[in-house]
Amino acid sequence: MEEKTVANGVIRLFLDSVESILGTNGVKALLNYTKMTYLWENKPDYSFEKNYTDGEYGALIRNLYQILGTGGAKAVFRQLGKAIAERTITLGIFDPVKELPPVERLKGAVDIYILASGRGTISIEGDLLTFDNAPCATCHGITSTEPVCTIINGFLDSLAAWSGFQGVRSREVLCKAMGDATCRYLMRLPG
Repeated sequence: MEEKTVANGVIRLFLDSVESILGTNGVKALLNYTKMTYLWENKPDYSFEKNYTDGEYGALIRNLYQILGTGGAKAVFRQLGKAIAERTITLGIFDPVKELPPVERLKGAVDIYILASGRGTISIEGDLLTFDNAPCATCHGITSTEPVCTIINGFLDSLAAWSGFQGVRSREVLCKAMGDATCRYLMRLPG
């Protein structure tokens, strides 16, 4: 039996964001295609309690890629990441760090994500932010010749904007879907 490592809130925020981008019928179609309609019928709460597996979360991602195709899915996933960040900000999850200076605010927000998800590490050296996510669930079960975890790009980009870094975009330079040992994201922060 696969270990439950994905928090309720991660699944709920993903579903909320799919619904905000693709509409109610879009999220229902995804859940029907994935044979996970139970997630609509009994939506998870926003807690950090881990009641889902990487396989379940990965199935949602993988099947959305299958439905939309890789190119379309990558664009939608960046938007989903932004929607997840915006919803998380609205819920007040990052309020403990909102008064910090921009670099500390961004690092603090990513640290809260790491604490909640149990995934990833962040470092900031000079103007370069590096986020490594070796236990990535986003590309779980996906094989690709290019990075596919654009949902994290959108999430990081929105956190950067919230922290005061407008127009900054992250890029995924390593991806487990390509056979790398980690999914790695880089972001240059203006000085």
